[in-house]
Amino acid sequence: MKSGNLLAFLKAIPNTYSTTLFSDSISIGLALMALTLVSPIVGLSGLLALLIAMLATRSLGFEAWDSSSGVLSFNSLLIGLAVGYYYPYSGVATLNVHFFGLLIVASLSTMFIYIGLNYLTQSLLKMPSMSLAFSIAAVFFWYYLVRGGYFSGFGFQKPLLFQHQLQLSWFWQDYFLSLGSIMFVPDVIVGIMLAIVLFMITRIGFMLSLVGWSICYFLLQYTNLGSTYGMFFPGFNLILISMAVGSVFLIPGKSSYLLAIFATVVGFLLAYAMSGKYYYSDLMSGRPSFLYLPIFAFPVNIVVLGLIYAMRLRLHQRSPILNEYGILHPEKALDAYLSRYRRFASAGVPQIQMPVSGQWLITQGHNGAHTHKKDWALAWDFEIVDKSGNKAPDDQTALADYYCYSKAVYAAAAGYVSKVVNSIQDNPIGDVNTVDNWGNYISINHGYGFYTLYAHLKEGSVKVAEGDYIKMGEKIGQVGNSGRSFVPHLHFQAQAAIDAGSRTIFSHILNYKILQADGSYQFVASGVPKEGELISPLVPEKDLTNILQLGYGQSQSFEVESSQGTTVETWKVDLDLYGTHSIVADCGSRLEFSVYQGIFNVLNLKGKRKSALSAFAFAAGRIPWIENQNVSWRDEPSLSVAMNPFWKNLSLFLIPFFKPIRVQSSATLSSQEKMLEISGTTELRLLGLSLKTYKTDLQLSRDSGIIQITLDCDGKTLLKAKHIEHKESNDVQENPDLDS
Repeated sequence: MKSGNLLAFLKAIPNTYSTTLFSDSISIGLALMALTLVSPIVGLSGLLALLIAMLATRSLGFEAWDSSSGVLSFNSLLIGLAVGYYYPYSGVATLNVHFFGLLIVASLSTMFIYIGLNYLTQSLLKMPSMSLAFSIAAVFFWYYLVRGGYFSGFGFQKPLLFQHQLQLSWFWQDYFLSLGSIMFVPDVIVGIMLAIVLFMITRIGFMLSLVGWSICYFLLQYTNLGSTYGMFFPGFNLILISMAVGSVFLIPGKSSYLLAIFATVVGFLLAYAMSGKYYYSDLMSGRPSFLYLPIFAFPVNIVVLGLIYAMRLRLHQRSPILNEYGILHPEKALDAYLSRYRRFASAGVPQIQMPVSGQWLITQGHNGAHTHKKDWALAWDFEIVDKSGNKAPDDQTALADYYCYSKAVYAAAAGYVSKVVNSIQDNPIGDVNTVDNWGNYISINHGYGFYTLYAHLKEGSVKVAEGDYIKMGEKIGQVGNSGRSFVPHLHFQAQAAIDAGSRTIFSHILNYKILQADGSYQFVASGVPKEGELISPLVPEKDLTNILQLGYGQSQSFEVESSQGTTVETWKVDLDLYGTHSIVADCGSRLEFSVYQGIFNVLNLKGKRKSALSAFAFAAGRIPWIENQNVSWRDEPSLSVAMNPFWKNLSLFLIPFFKPIRVQSSATLSSQEKMLEISGTTELRLLGLSLKTYKTDLQLSRDSGIIQITLDCDGKTLLKAKHIEHKESNDVQENPDLDS
């Protein structure tokens, strides 16, 4: 085995352990492995079963030797722990061949079951099968041990590395026993240490583990069951259900917590129904006539798989938000949702581009007074007017005299043309056709029951056919005056079906500017244009990455003046395996960013905070590149920009309940000759009171990129950074836009 493959193989071992707690941290995996070894027989059985499965998956070609993933083997780890836990101590102590043979068979069979089950659940439910394979295999192997006389309910307890007499109240005693049972070591001290590990991983997850156990504790009292009986009753299942539903498969929030409470109650009922006694006849004296049936992890698998799959079937995705971001860590998933997704979109609200170019007046918006009513309320009418508000020059009545007549119409999103009407005659000004209400129109299918409709088009202007694939921004027709239209205009809406007149769907339009009374513009990244607004789309700057010198591998340096003196700071752009672009400063700062559709976005700041890169994060939270215009906008930047890790993590813990701390920013872009200047204000507020106010000034140019950055805090200048020209040229690699 090559050294690189050996290192990857060794990393996969702790990665497998961490998977049991929905984590991908190697350090957490090592801690969990150490906790299993508190019971050496149980821990070594699990480790041996894991190694057998890892060797098998790589030897049989299910994964490569250079893989550091433990996903395919973690069910085998669990079955190994279970065999070590249930097998008689006498058989293990004598190194019984039967024990090792059973361990090998259990490990490999569970691995195959997991691979098959996981394919089915991923295909049908779009979810991993979690530990369902382990639960199925464990029942059969437990039954085999009982039928074969290897397990009788006593004499199977395994020695621990230490003994203690710690006794706690029932609530805490069984809470820690339930936590320890996750790793098949139901011991109070092990449970306490696992609780500490869990708290270190995620405060949200730890809180939900207490919520899950509290529900279990209450229901155990209510049903007079009395105790969780270690492995046999629902303690660890309810803890895992609460964590999985409340913070792993759903983004943490009030609605996900309420759903977790409901799921936990359902899990208890399922565990209660599945638990029971297995009776058998035995002539040997001293053996009991029944055993408690272990339910293993059936409740958590059935409840979580069923509930999350049901949530995927919602017609409209809204709160609670499904965690589709591949991040298992609750706080990190919430942070990614806030800084990368909710910041740019609203859950369940489709986003589309403006269907026209140039400046247009919204003459009728949502719930308009004329025709935008009932099922057709969520639509827009677009027209062009001059500075005097006229739709055509004075005393002009011909169709061609209207500014918007014959103007191009573009696809607001990519899709397949589903229906075209192209032969309805345009009405003379003032006339109306109520027979062919929608006139000439195009309906485009964007998938998932989402369509866009472009109506009242010019006769014969549609050059696309039904079934054609259309790219976003592709020309599809021209503005006309056909159908129920007195004057030329474009009727545009998102709708739920193919035909014109179908129910409209609430949607947002992306990246547009609103003309203000003073001649400046307000930039809206995602919103609903209102009636009476003069709007125009943002024209994307395709070369923005290279203008800012932020192409992959590109570097630039700054002379930084601060209270600590004058230093030189150098940035270099990096790209990781997940496609995340980052600016890495030699002083220890790292800034994740995206450039998408002509807009630069700051995503996450790590490392040293008193740096030019940190100042840039404040100043450039969002940069729409717009020349020769004055533009303003608002943003809610990433918490990492204005907070250190402690306050950020505290905020993430509290945000699902309420937002005590908010970060809000506003910025104004102005053009001065060949230079752009962005003046911004970022305010950190606690319970509505201002804690800190940061003011920034960022100077940019098409020729030199970032020229100067200034950062002030509460009226005091923190630092000023000036770009240093490089004499040598940068080797710039092609840098595709990265969707935020």
